[in-house]
Amino acid sequence: MYKLLCKRLIYQNQYTLPFTRTCIQQCQTQAEKKIEKSRVSNIRKYWFDKYIDYVKNYEHIMEKNFPQTMQVYRVFTIGTRELIKEVKRSISIVKKPINDLTTEELQISYTMPKDLIKMCPVLLICAIPFTNYVIFPLAYYFPRYLLTSHYWTPQQKLDFLLLDHKKRLKHNRPLFRCMQAELHNIKNQTLKAKWDGVIACLGSGTHPHIEDIITCSELFNGSPYALENLKRRHITELLAIHDISSWGPFRKKKLFDRGMLIKQMDEAIQKEGGVTEMSNDAICWALSFRGLSPANMSIENMRKWLDQWLIISNTVKKNTISLLLHSPILLAYNHPNNWILIYS
Repeated sequence: MYKLLCKRLIYQNQYTLPFTRTCIQQCQTQAEKKIEKSRVSNIRKYWFDKYIDYVKNYEHIMEKNFPQTMQVYRVFTIGTRELIKEVKRSISIVKKPINDLTTEELQISYTMPKDLIKMCPVLLICAIPFTNYVIFPLAYYFPRYLLTSHYWTPQQKLDFLLLDHKKRLKHNRPLFRCMQAELHNIKNQTLKAKWDGVIACLGSGTHPHIEDIITCSELFNGSPYALENLKRRHITELLAIHDISSWGPFRKKKLFDRGMLIKQMDEAIQKEGGVTEMSNDAICWALSFRGLSPANMSIENMRKWLDQWLIISNTVKKNTISLLLHSPILLAYNHPNNWILIYS
């Protein structure tokens, strides 16, 4: 009886059993494939995580093993990023009216052309294959001559600023002598007496009062100190203290443009809230640009000096722009910071 039942059951399922067996085999195969895929995925994930960790710590590993190389790499990476940022900003500045520019934008418009001229040789040489292995180390060891301030450290910025400023200060005394030599050409006796007092103060090692300088501003509108009346030697020394090349034509035009740039910067400072709103770096650059060394000066003293400069600047017009160009002598000729820098 049992055998009959088994035979009957086999006979009834003789078509379904192979299908069932096939389904089971397929399920086993799929399960094995999933396990294999999961294993491969875990291996990939493991190595991918390892790679990500390596990339994240790559700079740390390189800095540990090659500190000097990584320092050079960081200098050029950060510097190039800052240079590109300022180039883009200078392009946008061109589209703005000059009276709407901020102090920082005016500074960029002044420095960027010089920076691009300075960087052009380095960039052109780097474009030649394999020359970057030579030019990068050279530029790193001679940053003052081959790189712009974007690639300098804060200490290098201060050192190079003082070196450039010292070079300009060498022309202070010759320019003062040129101003002194014109004293006898003043026809107005009242102005001559007042200006004689101003020159005497500078010659004795002090600085004249702001009111006395402003009172004599007429002398910079005509004879003897207006730009069109200055002698050749006088113009050469005036160009030198403002770090303008004396070569080439249109020397008086260069001086007038520089005077107007300083005037526009002074106006922008006052529009933005005055010297108290300026950052430390900005005020240091402003003092050096106007003829005073900012080294070892307190912020309060820098602000006081720049406030005095702005008082004179507010009285200057286009026809008396020469007064602003001579103000580095009138306000900073005998300043201790300049004398220390000259004779250090």
